[in-house]
Amino acid sequence: MDKSSDNIGQARVAIIGGGAAGLASYRHVRAYPGIRATIFESSTSLGSLWSASNPYYRPELSTNVSRHTVAFSDFPWPTELVQKQDKSLFPYAADVGEYLQNYADKYVRHEDVRLGTKVESVHFQDKKWIVRTSSVERYTSDAEKEHFDYIILASGTFATPYIPSIPGVTESKIPTIHSANFPGPNLFNGKTAAVIGGSLSAVEIAGMLAPYAKTVHHIHKHPFYPLPRNASRGDTEGKGRPTFLPTDIVFNKRSTRETLEERTRPTVGVNRMFHSFLSSVCPPHPCPLDPDKPFRVGISDTYLPGVRSGVIQSHLAKLESINPDTGALRLSSGEEISSVDVIIFATGYSSLLPYISSADKAAIEYDEEDRAIPFLSHRLVLHPDLPQAGFVGLYRGPYFAISEMQAQYLAALIAGEKEWPSEQTMREGVDRERQIREYARNGKCQYPHDDYGGLVETYARLLDRPSPTTKAQVDPTVADQILPVNYGRQESEGVRALEDDMLRTLDWSKRGVWVLRAVFWSWGGRWRVKRVTRNQASGATVATFDGIACFQSRPPSALPIEKTEEEEVKDTERGVLEYLYYEIGSFTQAAGVSSPASQKYIYRYDPITDEISVWLVKEGSSGKEEIDKLFHVIFLSGIESDAGSRFKDHQVQGGWLASGNTRLSEEGEKHTAFYKFCFERGEVQQFGIGYDVGRMLGKDPSYTSEAWYERDGETHGSSSQ
Repeated sequence: MDKSSDNIGQARVAIIGGGAAGLASYRHVRAYPGIRATIFESSTSLGSLWSASNPYYRPELSTNVSRHTVAFSDFPWPTELVQKQDKSLFPYAADVGEYLQNYADKYVRHEDVRLGTKVESVHFQDKKWIVRTSSVERYTSDAEKEHFDYIILASGTFATPYIPSIPGVTESKIPTIHSANFPGPNLFNGKTAAVIGGSLSAVEIAGMLAPYAKTVHHIHKHPFYPLPRNASRGDTEGKGRPTFLPTDIVFNKRSTRETLEERTRPTVGVNRMFHSFLSSVCPPHPCPLDPDKPFRVGISDTYLPGVRSGVIQSHLAKLESINPDTGALRLSSGEEISSVDVIIFATGYSSLLPYISSADKAAIEYDEEDRAIPFLSHRLVLHPDLPQAGFVGLYRGPYFAISEMQAQYLAALIAGEKEWPSEQTMREGVDRERQIREYARNGKCQYPHDDYGGLVETYARLLDRPSPTTKAQVDPTVADQILPVNYGRQESEGVRALEDDMLRTLDWSKRGVWVLRAVFWSWGGRWRVKRVTRNQASGATVATFDGIACFQSRPPSALPIEKTEEEEVKDTERGVLEYLYYEIGSFTQAAGVSSPASQKYIYRYDPITDEISVWLVKEGSSGKEEIDKLFHVIFLSGIESDAGSRFKDHQVQGGWLASGNTRLSEEGEKHTAFYKFCFERGEVQQFGIGYDVGRMLGKDPSYTSEAWYERDGETHGSSSQ
C-alpha cells in the first residue's frame, strides 16, 4: 500500500462507531502526534450498548465476565465504583457506561465527536475515503461529505436483532420478543416462557427468568456446560476446601495453555482436554455432551438451580413451527409444548454494514445471513481490497482487550510505526478466515474466534509486546493472567492500579471470598435430609427427621425494614438472590412415635457483601411465604478444631466450615448455627446444618440438632433426541 511521506503526521481518520471499540480507536490514533480523528455515532451519547440512549441498553443485566476483563489496559475502574461493587466483580450496564464515559472524558475531545450522525456511505477515491453523513434527528435531502485519509469501522456486531423464519411465528397470537429487547424478568412473574437459542444471552435470560416464571422452556440445538460466574480454582491445600474466582480469571491463564497460538479448529485431542477440565469444575448439563466435539458454555448463577428445581425445562432440539390456532410449539425432536405465554428469541444479531458499497461488500465476501463471520478479513482487522481502512471490534464476542489491541495495531499502521502487511500476506490471512468461516458454518463451534487467550497473544506479537512474565514490576500471579492490564503499551499509574485491583481479588479468593456464592449456587433443587436431635448433656437421641428439602429460587423480597421504593428497587437490581427453603418428611420421637413435619426458611445471598442470610417466614403468610425476622448470617470459619465434634455420623473428608451468629429467641432459646460444606466438581455435593440450642428459660434441657443433606438425584426436566 502506498504510504507517501506527505500523509505521515497529517492523516485524518474517520471512526464509525462510538462504543468501546470506537473510543479505543480514537484514543490510540490520537496518541500519535499530528493525526486527527473524528468519531461518528448515530446515538445521542457515547458508549453504544452500554449507553442509556442505545435502543438495546439493558440496565438490569450485569456482565458475565469480571471487571478485570471489562477494562482497558491502563484505565482503572473509578474508586467509587469499585467500592460500590465491593465483593461483586461483575458490573452492571450502567457501570460500564459510566466507565466508558470517564474514558471518553479523559481521551476524547468534544469537538471530534459527531453524535446523532448517521454514516450514509463510505467510498474510496483518489487515495481518500469520502464519508457521507446525515443527521439522525433532522431530515436533509443532501448528505454532508468529508474526505479522510483513513477509516476505522467500529460500528459493532450487535446491529440488528435476528429472528429466524419459522412457520407460524407471525400468525401465532403468542407475543414474541428478541433478547435485545428483553425488559427484565419482573414482567414474566408466574408466566410460562420459551427461550430459543443456545447463545450466552439465551442461558442468561433463561436463568434470570427462573426465580420469576412458572416454567421456562429452553430450546437449544447443542448441549453446553452451565457455568456459574465464579468457578473453582481448585483445592490448593488438599483439604477439600476449593477457592473460587470469576470464571474468566480461572479459564484464562498463560500457564495452563499448551500453546500461545490461537486455536481456530481444535483437534479431537484438544477438545477432550477441554471437556475433561470443564467436567472437573462444572456439573454436567442434563443433555449429554460429546467429548470429541468442541465444548460450549453458558454462564449464569441461576440457570442450573432453575433446571434442578424443575422450573427450567431443557429441550435439545430446534423450534420447527408454531401452530397458529393452538399456539403449540413443535420441536425437531417431535415434542410439542403448549400453553406458552411468551417466546423470547435469543438468536443473535445480523452485522449490517449499510454504509459500505455493494462493490466493497462483494470484495470482503459479505454475507448478511452469516451471523458468525459476516465478512472476511486479515487478522480481523484488514482487507487488501479496502485500502487505508480497518476493522476494530467487528467480530462475534468482542472483548475489551481484543478491541483495544486491534485499535493499537491499526493506529501503529496509520502512524507508520508498523509496516502495512503485503497484499499477499493479507490475502493469505483472508484465506485462513474463509476456512474458519466454513468450519463455523458447519456448526462445529460456539464462536468462530472463541480462543480469547490465543487471539490476545496474536495481537501481542503483532505489536511486539513483551511477555507479561518478563516484566519485573508485575506480580507473577497477575502476569500469568490473560488480562488487558498485561498487554498495555507502558507502565503507568493506571496499570499499577489495575494490578493492585487484581491482587486484591486473588487475595480475597485465597481467604475464601466467593465460597458462599458457590454454596448458594449449589443449593438449588432437591436434597435428601436426615436430622438428628440430641440432648447436649447426655448425648442421647431425642428425635430424628427423614425427608426431602428443596431450595426454590424466587424473586428477592423487600426486607422488613423501612425503605423507600427507590431503595427496594436498588436492592433487587444489585443482584441479590433468594431461595425459599422448605422441607417435608417424618419426625420420629425417641419413643418411636412418628408424625408428618415440615418447616420453611428464606435464604438470601448478597453479592456485594458475599454473605448468606437466613430469615424466618412470617406466620400466616402461607402461599406467599413472606420474609419476617433475620435468623442469622452465615460466616466462613474454617476452624479445624471443631470439625471432629460435628456431624459424627457423616465424617466426609475435608470441607469448608461456617457458623451463624447467635441470637436469643422469644422463647428463650439461644441458637448457634454451624455448617459444613463438602465440595466436588466445583459445587457442594453434601452439606450439614446444625444448631446448638441453649435453654435460657424453663427446665427443658439444651440440645443439638444436626441435619445432613445429600443430592436427591437430578431434577432435569430435559428432553433430547
